[in-house]
Amino acid sequence: MITTMGTGAAGRGERGSAPEVGAGVLLRGPFTGRALRQQGYLVASFLGAFAVLLFVCVTITAGSVLLLVAVGLPLLLVAMAALRRFSRRERRRILNLTGERIPSPYRTPRPTGRPTARLLAHVSEAATWRDLVHLVVASALGAAWFAVVATTWALALGALSVPFWYRYLPHHRIPLMHLSGNEFYVSSTPGVIAFAAVGFVFMWFLGPALLELATRTQTGLGRALLGLSRPELDRREEALRSTRSQAISAAEAERRRIERDLHDGAQQRLVALAMDLGRAKSKLKSGSEEDSEAAARLVAEAHEGVKLALSELRDLARGIHPAVLTDRGLDAALSALAGRSPIPVEVDAALPGRPSPEVESAAYFVASEALANMAKHAHASRAWIDLEYRDGALRMSVGDDGVGGAEAHAGGGLAGLGDRIAPLDGILSVSSPIGGPTQIIMEIPCQIPSAS
Repeated sequence: MITTMGTGAAGRGERGSAPEVGAGVLLRGPFTGRALRQQGYLVASFLGAFAVLLFVCVTITAGSVLLLVAVGLPLLLVAMAALRRFSRRERRRILNLTGERIPSPYRTPRPTGRPTARLLAHVSEAATWRDLVHLVVASALGAAWFAVVATTWALALGALSVPFWYRYLPHHRIPLMHLSGNEFYVSSTPGVIAFAAVGFVFMWFLGPALLELATRTQTGLGRALLGLSRPELDRREEALRSTRSQAISAAEAERRRIERDLHDGAQQRLVALAMDLGRAKSKLKSGSEEDSEAAARLVAEAHEGVKLALSELRDLARGIHPAVLTDRGLDAALSALAGRSPIPVEVDAALPGRPSPEVESAAYFVASEALANMAKHAHASRAWIDLEYRDGALRMSVGDDGVGGAEAHAGGGLAGLGDRIAPLDGILSVSSPIGGPTQIIMEIPCQIPSAS
């Protein structure tokens, strides 16, 4: 049978605090740092969306027409890659401007395999179609906001410079309105200066408000279409609740295991040791030769009991977090674990560096518990541990050639392994048909810095 446990959980976007538009910002007009960043964002968003939309339309059209020949499929893949790259950059621009992180919505961030499989992976993603809708709407909306911003700047600069060019207007006057057959205009130098001042102040205060409206509209569009959809958010929220429950269950199970091992092992031996030493003390007080020999035997038994208690405490400490794991890393700890196993274990570990301590600890726990279960129940003649880092995840396979039949039922040891790695977005798969072999595969997404 094959059982898969664990869930990849990702949180909602991390939202920064929304900036306030106060009197100080309005007084500084369109020259505040935020206003300049907003203008840069709007220009980059519009120009980028327009260029990518044009490129995507051309490549999709050409790829669809040439799909029956060799070049059609690569063109469609190029269009999908360009669309996804633009969406990724737009999420980064929103993060830089607002401080809000929009989580990537793709089930397959980088599709692999044959070109046909990669294209199907792209078009089967709902997020790809939302990216395309965002690109079209962002281009149209960006053009409108670009015109608004450009017009605002043109009117502000025009109002500022009107005293220098109004003389070139017909009759050297600025027409204002026609009302009841009468024409109202400004022609005197004081009137022109007052008109310019009123127009400039109006645009000075209007500019930041327009920029804020444009930015919030454009970033809101990105949040709505480039992030997770509502059903995906609900699923991931449920996965987070499940993961939290699994983490609590795993911690409680670990606490009970430590208590049981201390109570049934070292504590019982220490109690027996205290009783043996008490009897030896009583016999030594009598002073007879026979009692002295009995006391010596009791002391010797107590000495053996101390060594056994120390050995059990060391084994308990290794089960929690062995020193070799901290000092030398996961591959050395797995080799030491294999050396203590009653079953011959082959270890094949090839890592470019060391993962984070919590990932190392979880992987060691999975390997330790898996080998312990195999030693008790598998009746195997050999076992193996394969450890590698691939596609942004730590992958470990623990297997044996035993009788098989292992099941991950609720409350069992294998289910506990899944609970242990679930808080790290880990996945545990168990394949154990009757007659064997048994294979436990663990995957934990993580980053491993290169040792070089």
